Amino acid sequence: MIDKSDQDNTGDTEHQSQARRPSKRPLHVFFRGNCVHSIDDKGRVSLPSDFRRVLGDREQRGVVLTNYLSEGSRCVEGFGLDAWEDFESRLREKSRFSSKLQRLENFYLSRATECAIDGNGRILVPAYLRAYSGLEKEVVFTASIHGFRIWDKRVWDSIFEASEQALLENPDLFADVDV
Repeated sequence: MIDKSDQDNTGDTEHQSQARRPSKRPLHVFFRGNCVHSIDDKGRVSLPSDFRRVLGDREQRGVVLTNYLSEGSRCVEGFGLDAWEDFESRLREKSRFSSKLQRLENFYLSRATECAIDGNGRILVPAYLRAYSGLEKEVVFTASIHGFRIWDKRVWDSIFEASEQALLENPDLFADVDV
């Protein structure tokens, strides 16, 4: 017997029960702040302890890194594994023939790599991502809405100073964000 409260106007009980199921999408991982670390000659760098804690709370044993452009400057963008898999899942819903998607695949996805977190809390940033983003000795991890970024410290200092100057010149700069 079908409970009438589970039916919509068309009598589709299957559709109604699926709509009430909790989403399989993972909860977003939030990183906050920034932290300066040294990267060694092999490309190993410690993840900030707060970032490791956030990942550990989500039982994430690694991150995904890829190249990224922000404010016209190159950096590395990082995500927890579940956030990256969620991103890939949403991309699979798009037309594979979209020229924009193909460009995204060519620039962004093709350079993505999964990096394990070792017993010392470090990740190995691949040489091609270090070269792309100019990571040398000192790097800065910065939080972003979707994950985090890794910058060469000199580049980050320049980006931050330019953002600060823009805000000084226009105090309403962030007004359109309006959250």
